[in-house]
Amino acid sequence: MADGQTYFGRIYRRHYGDVRRFVGRRLAEDEVEDVAAEVFVVAWRRLADMPAEERVLPWLYGIARRVLANEFRRARRAQDLAEHVASQPEHRNGDHAEAVTDRVAAAAAFDRLRENDREILRLVAWENLSTAEIATVLGCARTTAAMRVRRARRRLFKSLHGPEHTRPAEPSVTASAAEGANR
Repeated sequence: MADGQTYFGRIYRRHYGDVRRFVGRRLAEDEVEDVAAEVFVVAWRRLADMPAEERVLPWLYGIARRVLANEFRRARRAQDLAEHVASQPEHRNGDHAEAVTDRVAAAAAFDRLRENDREILRLVAWENLSTAEIATVLGCARTTAAMRVRRARRRLFKSLHGPEHTRPAEPSVTASAAEGANR
């Protein structure tokens, strides 16, 4: 057990900051410490499953992703309750400021994406992970991760610019060649 404690301590010291930043990019500052600590509690419980040191960070990110999912579900339930209370006539207020900027549009486009697409784009942009590391975090094959990254980027582009800005698929055979083959 002493070897496991030593190994875990080294991993904790080496990667706590990375996990904290990973979590911090997804949560309000006042929630970061608790969630980062929970990631390492789960990692300690799964010490026997912990991979070699050079592969441990994506593994920790995978744990963080699941802990965050639990946190987001909890927050969503709280938000639903707050919205329900706010929808009651005595709690409504109609004073809303209007602000339209490119950053707001980009954030709105990002928010319109499914959670899986948002998480993949966060792994690429915020965590600067390679396709292989993303595959480890997501628990899938490298080719699957690469495909998910491409699709998430395409959906973000469509969400930001609308379907009118996408290129139509190009035919694999020209029309004249197809007509010649049919004769």
